[in-house]
Amino acid sequence: MLHTSRITSGFDIELQLGPGWFMTAINLLLEKGVIDIPGIIVTEVRIAESDDWHLEIYVSILTDPILAKAILEEDGSALTLTFNFPLITDQRIPFGALDNIIGVPVLVKCLSDDPQTFESALVILANMPLNTANQSAEPLSDDEVKDQTRGNAAAAQTFLPKDQHIACGLGNATFQRFANNLWHTELRADDGTHPLPDASDRKGVWQKVSVHGDNGKIIITLNGEVPIDLWPDADVTIKLILTPSLVDGNLSFIIDTDTDVDTGILGDIFAFIGGGIIGFIIGLLTGGILVAVLAGAVIGVIVLEIVEVVVEGIVQKQIRAKIDGEPLPDIHCNKNGIVQIATPASEGFNLSLLDSLPSSIAVYTANPENEPLFKMSLLVKSVFNEFSANTNGFAIAGTSLGEERFQPEKVSLVAVEYQDEELKTLTFRKDNGDEQTLTKEEVLSRALTGELKAPFKLFTEPEDATFRIPEGKLACVCLKPEAIRQLDTIVEEIEFQDGVRLLAKDAIVLQEAAAIIVQGYQLIHPREYKAYYRAKADFYKDNNFESLPRITV
Repeated sequence: MLHTSRITSGFDIELQLGPGWFMTAINLLLEKGVIDIPGIIVTEVRIAESDDWHLEIYVSILTDPILAKAILEEDGSALTLTFNFPLITDQRIPFGALDNIIGVPVLVKCLSDDPQTFESALVILANMPLNTANQSAEPLSDDEVKDQTRGNAAAAQTFLPKDQHIACGLGNATFQRFANNLWHTELRADDGTHPLPDASDRKGVWQKVSVHGDNGKIIITLNGEVPIDLWPDADVTIKLILTPSLVDGNLSFIIDTDTDVDTGILGDIFAFIGGGIIGFIIGLLTGGILVAVLAGAVIGVIVLEIVEVVVEGIVQKQIRAKIDGEPLPDIHCNKNGIVQIATPASEGFNLSLLDSLPSSIAVYTANPENEPLFKMSLLVKSVFNEFSANTNGFAIAGTSLGEERFQPEKVSLVAVEYQDEELKTLTFRKDNGDEQTLTKEEVLSRALTGELKAPFKLFTEPEDATFRIPEGKLACVCLKPEAIRQLDTIVEEIEFQDGVRLLAKDAIVLQEAAAIIVQGYQLIHPREYKAYYRAKADFYKDNNFESLPRITV
């Protein structure tokens, strides 16, 4: 059972790691050979009572435990474990979970005062960049936001339930700070007013916003006032209700609304924001990250899923929306010659209440031996199984397990090999010049088991977007056709910008597996005919696929 009344440090967020989490991490490093000590088996991990050490690690080959100390970097970006056992090198654990914080995070050891109810834990305390000025006061400047200090590390205590591995908590004070931040960012105009607009004009003002937990839900309440001649009740109250849900250990929130405003009028009020009320809700919660892809969305059941992606060996969180069960599509772009997923730049609030919650943590990342085309990350995955939201705050807890994740390197396709008309191998090159040749079968296998799934379209890069490579063991290479070989009316071979030539039948197979994408042309699948490439339908012939120059050699 989670006791939110024990979230008492006064920091914005508390991340608690128990003995079970560290046992999962150390066993994963042993299993994969990162810690290379033959025959060693970890039998137990405890939070050390000694002031000089943080962990006691009991192993099968030693009488006394191995001792470890945890050192948190000043910016919260990583935790380094050092050991008193000379055969174990220091292990640096990057913390994407604490991205975009202010001040110096604090690591404290909290021993359980009730071992039958709570686990001892190493607790990381951090503050988020929130504009916490009272809603009746002027907002803090950017420098003042960054310079804020709050929290008392000595007041922290464990709320990690017995037999759980990881927990995270946001206290009631964090709810209020989040509400103040919304007031000074999302609900504030450039002139300092707080307009409650309709589709074309300002028809009222916001008066306050509050956030609280109640009966397992997080409720954001917005209060405003409009001219009395618009409808009988000049007071406007809109509630955004976030109901947490756990599915297979992953956290999501079902979004609902409650309002005393007629829904037709409510739609007019927020029609000026892309996606109407849906865009407004998600904009409040994610700083507008998803609003750019919500324009024209139909109001329905909204679910925000907190998903994890691995970028450069660090687990980052993304909030993805589903409307009536259908996920919003990713924005795929050609970035540096490969397909990458774009996240449009957000405005205002850049760390939401939701994505401040903990995620899985990568304890090791490197290229496997003789595998230059991808990195492997070893993750301690959070498997959440309980949560609580009430007037004291919000907390979530669960166990952990180890897993592997893979991130492709940026590559280009530099050569292919044919025997007669059978494609045998493809050679890929990294930016640093390293090359690897794969069989056609291995290319297809790697592509088909990656995150990226065909078919998809390439879009123009959103302005100021961030990009990530879809997970997997091979990036999807973007190829621009330069010339073709044609037999009668059938294109049989394509020469690309870098000189590589593929038979059209092989290009189609590779694109269907998301190993490559032919830029600028559509892949068409007629019902009773072979697939082929064509230009986007328009009134011009000079851009047709068949209008490309002919291969002459």
